[in-house]
Amino acid sequence: MEGRKLAAALMLLVGAGNAAAQTGGWLLVRNAIDKGILARDTHGAIVGDVHHLTIVVGIYLGVAAAGWWLQARLIRGLAKIGQAVVIGLRRDLFDHLTGLSLRYFSQQKAGWIIARLTSDVDAVSDVLSQGMPTLVSNVILLPAAVTALLIADWRLGLVSFAVLPPALILSRWFQRVSHAANVEQRNRIAAVTAQIAESVAGMAVVQAFNRERRFQAEFDALNEANRAQSTYVQKIFSSFFPSIEFLGVLATGAVLYVGSHLYQHDTLTIGTLITAIYLLQLVFQPLQELSDVYGQLQSAGAAMVKIASILDEESEIGDRPGAQPLPRLEGDLEIDSVVFAYGKDPVLHGVSFHLAPGSCFALVGESGHGKSTLARLIGRHYDPDEGAVRVDGHDLRDVQLRSYRRQLGVVLQDPFLFSGTIATNIRFAKPDATDDEVAAAAAAVGVDRVAARLSGGLDHEVREGGAGLSAGERQLISIARALLADPRILVLDEATSNIDRPTEVLIEQALDRLLKGRTSIIIAHRLSTVRRADEILVVENGQVIQRGSEKELLAVDGPFRRLAHTLEGGEPELAAAG
Repeated sequence: MEGRKLAAALMLLVGAGNAAAQTGGWLLVRNAIDKGILARDTHGAIVGDVHHLTIVVGIYLGVAAAGWWLQARLIRGLAKIGQAVVIGLRRDLFDHLTGLSLRYFSQQKAGWIIARLTSDVDAVSDVLSQGMPTLVSNVILLPAAVTALLIADWRLGLVSFAVLPPALILSRWFQRVSHAANVEQRNRIAAVTAQIAESVAGMAVVQAFNRERRFQAEFDALNEANRAQSTYVQKIFSSFFPSIEFLGVLATGAVLYVGSHLYQHDTLTIGTLITAIYLLQLVFQPLQELSDVYGQLQSAGAAMVKIASILDEESEIGDRPGAQPLPRLEGDLEIDSVVFAYGKDPVLHGVSFHLAPGSCFALVGESGHGKSTLARLIGRHYDPDEGAVRVDGHDLRDVQLRSYRRQLGVVLQDPFLFSGTIATNIRFAKPDATDDEVAAAAAAVGVDRVAARLSGGLDHEVREGGAGLSAGERQLISIARALLADPRILVLDEATSNIDRPTEVLIEQALDRLLKGRTSIIIAHRLSTVRRADEILVVENGQVIQRGSEKELLAVDGPFRRLAHTLEGGEPELAAAG
C-alpha cells in the first residue's frame, strides 16, 4: 500500500511537469513572436531577431520533448497503478464473497452477484486504466492553463472567466442527473445478467417444458429496458458535452473581441493575443476531456455503489475475537437445545442429542422438517439462535472456523464437480495431496473403476457441474474427495439419493469405507443406508420425536414405521429429506 501511495505521488509530480511543459511552451511562443519575429529596432520598425528566435525555438523544442516523455510516463504509470487497484478490488470482492454465509447466497440471485464481479468491476477497470490518465493530466492542466493565461494577460483571463458560472451550474446539473441515471443503468445490466445466468442454468427445464418463447420474451423485455435506460443516459451526455464546447466558443469569441480592441490601443501584443487564444484552448480542453471521461467516472461510481453493497455485507458466520484454533478432533459432537429460524418462525425447536467419537447417527423424517438445517448448523453455515453446537466440548462459535472445517467432511445429495480432471476434483479437498494419495482415495471407493471406462482415466476432463457423468459417478467422486480430506466429523446429506442402479453397489461399499472410524451423521431415505447408523433419530416439525435402533423403531407403531413403509412392495424406503 505504501508503495502504491508513493507511485501515485510520483505520478502527480509527473503530471505537474507535463502541465508546466504544455503551458510554458505557449509562453515561449509569445516570446518568440514578440521578441523574435516581431522584434523592433530603436526606430520602431519590425526587423526581427533571428538569434533570439533560434534560442527560444530550441528551448521550446526541448520543453515539448520533455512534455512528450512525461506524458508517456504518466499514461503508463497510471495504467499500472489502475490495474493493480482493479486486481486488488476483484480479489477482495471474491474473497469477501467466499466468506459470506449461505443465507446471503440463498437470498441473492447468482446473476446479480456475477454482474458485480464482471461488468461492474470492468466499469471501474475502464476508468482506472483508460480514464485515469486523462483525469489526472487534465485536473492538473486546468489550473496550470488558467495560471498561464493570467500571466499572459490578466485582462483576457478575466474576460474568459465570464463563462465560468454557467459552466459550473451545468456541471452540477450533469453530476446529479447522470449519477442517478448510471446507477439505474447498472441495475438494468445486472437484471439482464441475472436472467441470462438463470436461463443457462435451467436450460434443460426450459426446453423440457417448451418455455423458450416465454424466456425469450422476458429477456427481450429486460433488454429493451436496458436499451431505453442507455438511451436516456446518452441523451443526458448529448446535452452536456456540446454545451461545454459552446461555452468554450463563447469564451474564445469574447477574448478575440476584447483582444482586438486592446491591440488597437497598443496595450496588447500580437504574440500575447495568439498565446491567450491557445491557452484558452488549454483551459477548455480539460473541461471537454473531463466531460468525456466523466461519463466513465459516473458509470464507475455507480458500479462502485453496487460493489460496496457486497463489501459492506457482513458475514453472519465468522471468528469471534479471541477464537482459538481447534487441535485434531476426537469427534465428540453435541447438539444442545438448538433453536433456529430462517425467518420469523423457528425451523428447529430445542433439538438435543450427543454423538460419541466414532459413532453414527441417522436423521430421518418428512421433507422440510429440519434435517438438512441440522446438517448446516453442524457445518457452521449458520449459527443457532439459541442453544449451541459443540465439538469436543468447544462451542463452534468460539473456535476458528477454518480449523474446524478442515476436519469436517460433507457429502451432498447433488455433489458439485468443477471443470477439470477427475483427479483435480478429488484433490479439491486436499490441494497438497500427491498423485498416489489421490489414486489411493479413488481406488478405495471405486472411482478407479469408473475412470477406467473413461478416456484418460483419472485425468478425464470433467465439464462444469459434472455434466457427462451420471449422478452415481459424480457421487462416487465426491465421496473420494471427502475420504481424501480425512475428516473427523462427516455429514452425509442425502448422499444416496438420486443414484443410478449400476453404481449403487459401488456407492454402498464406498460409504462403508468412508464412515469407518468417523463421527457421522446420515440424512437419508434409503433403509440400506440408514441401517449403518448406531442410532436413528426421527425428526418431525423441528423436534426429535423418536430415537433408537432400526429394530427398536420398527417394533413400535410410530412415525419411523410409517416412513419405512411409505413405498409398498420391494425394499421399504424412507421419505425424502428436507
